[in-house]
Amino acid sequence: MSKRIPLGIVVALLLAAVLCSSFISINYVVNKNNQLLVDLPARADQYSDLAEIEEIVRREYFGEIDSDVVDRSLAEGFLSGLGDSFCYYIAAEDFDAYTNLVSGKVSGIGISVYYEKETDNLVISNIEHGSPADNAGFEINNQIISVNGKNVSFENYEELIAEISDSYDTKLKLVYAKSAEDKKDQHSEAEVKSGYSQLSCFKSVENGIGYIRIVNFFDTTVGEFVEIMNNFIQDGISDIIIDLRNSSGTNLDVAAEMIDFIVPVGNEGTGAIFTARNSEGAIVKQASSDADSLSCNIALLTNRGTECAAELLACDLRDFGKAVIVGEKTSGHGSLQELFRLEDGSAITLTVAEIIPYTSVSFNGVGIEPDLLVEVADGFYNNLNSIALSDDPQFQAAATFLKAK
Repeated sequence: MSKRIPLGIVVALLLAAVLCSSFISINYVVNKNNQLLVDLPARADQYSDLAEIEEIVRREYFGEIDSDVVDRSLAEGFLSGLGDSFCYYIAAEDFDAYTNLVSGKVSGIGISVYYEKETDNLVISNIEHGSPADNAGFEINNQIISVNGKNVSFENYEELIAEISDSYDTKLKLVYAKSAEDKKDQHSEAEVKSGYSQLSCFKSVENGIGYIRIVNFFDTTVGEFVEIMNNFIQDGISDIIIDLRNSSGTNLDVAAEMIDFIVPVGNEGTGAIFTARNSEGAIVKQASSDADSLSCNIALLTNRGTECAAELLACDLRDFGKAVIVGEKTSGHGSLQELFRLEDGSAITLTVAEIIPYTSVSFNGVGIEPDLLVEVADGFYNNLNSIALSDDPQFQAAATFLKAK
C-alpha cells in the first residue's frame, strides 16, 4: 500500500489543527508543539522538510513502502524525540492488550507449559498463584492431553499452547493426567475460563513480623493490601515490612488510597497526599486523606526498581512519620502520565505533570534516599523472587530495626 501526502495538504492540515482543534488530545499536542516551535512558519518548515523527505523516498527508494508502518514510525519517532521514556505510542491493535496489562488483567489461565515428545503431551512447568489453573487444582508436572477436544500432537502443540496462553474470557476444556504414568481411566477433565486479575500483594509472617510484597499497583491492589494489613492487626502483628523493591506501577490513585488507609488527615502544606502540577504550575490532580489512620511500626524496602506509585507510597508514609525506608535509592519516576486516544484507535501516553508528595520536594529525576542504606551485590534483584527472606540482607536490616524500636 502506498500513500503520498502533498506538501499543500500537510500545511493545510497543520493550520487547521492550530486554529480549529477541539479535542483535548489534539490541543495538548498542538500546545506542546507550539512550545517547541515558536512560530507557524517554523512549524510549516518542519513539515515541509518531512514532505521533501517523503518525495525523495517515494521517487528513489528501491523497495516497497508500507505507509501504515511509516505512519506508525513517524508517531513513535515524534514521541521518542521528546527524550522521555514514559512517552510512547500504542498501535490500535495493541490498545486492548495495553489496557489489560496496566489494569492487571492477564490472558490465559496462569500456567506455563512445554511440549514433551515422549508422551505427546503438554507438561505444566509453572502455575501462577491465584490464577484460574491454580483455583482449578492443577499442579506442576500435570500432563495436558487435549484442549477443547483437540488431542495434543507434534503438529498442533504450538497452536494449543497459544490457545491456552493468549485467550481471554474463553472457556477451555482440558483433559489431563496427574503424571505421565496415569492410565486413560485415571485422566481428569476440567473446564477453566481464561483471563483473570493478577495478584499484586503477597504476604507472609517471619518471626512475628508481617511481610507484604507489592509488585504492582492495579485497581485491585487496594483491596488486597487493606485485607492483608487488617489481618495482621487482628492477629496482633504490629511490626510490618512492606517490600516495594522492583515495584513499578504508575497508578497514583491506587497509591493514594493505600496511603490514606494508613495516615491521618494531612495538616501540613496543602494537606494533600500528593499534588500533580503541569508545566505552567497548574494543579491537574490532587488527593487527600481522611481522619482514620493505622497504628503500627512500618519499614519499607526500596531499590532502584522502586518507581512512581511505589515511590509516592514510600515518600508519603515517611513524610507522615509512619515508616522508615530501608534499602537503596529509588528510581526517581516522579511524573504523571496521561493516556490520549487517537481517532484511528491508537493512543499515546504523555508526561503531563510532576508529582509533589505530602511535604517532601519532588523526587522526579532524583529518587528517594533511604533512612537506612543497605546495598547488595549486582544481580541480587534479578533473583529476588527466589531468595529466602532469611538470606535477604535488606529484609533482615529492616527486621532488626523494627525489633529495636
